[in-house]
Amino acid sequence: MDYFIPEDSASSDGDHHKRARQLITEPMHTTDDVPFTQQDVQAAMEKFGSRKAPGEDALTSEILLQVFRCFPTFFTEVYDTEDTFHNIGRDQ
Repeated sequence: MDYFIPEDSASSDGDHHKRARQLITEPMHTTDDVPFTQQDVQAAMEKFGSRKAPGEDALTSEILLQVFRCFPTFFTEVYDTEDTFHNIGRDQ
């Protein structure tokens, strides 16, 4: 496991990683943030590879897509309230 997930230590960071650590501590709110639409969320979920193995949570992309279809408003609100999702893989 150590091979795939190496220890994360700030003491060994280069300039790039130091800047990345700084950026994740700063709020991501910008003046051009726009709310996600249900179409945005659905399009992102449909891009997930259906043949990929599930992650640690054991949820496959197909399970997430089916739950989204039942609760699209809930999923959209989750994406809109989580700053980490904004501007990641988003076509402007």
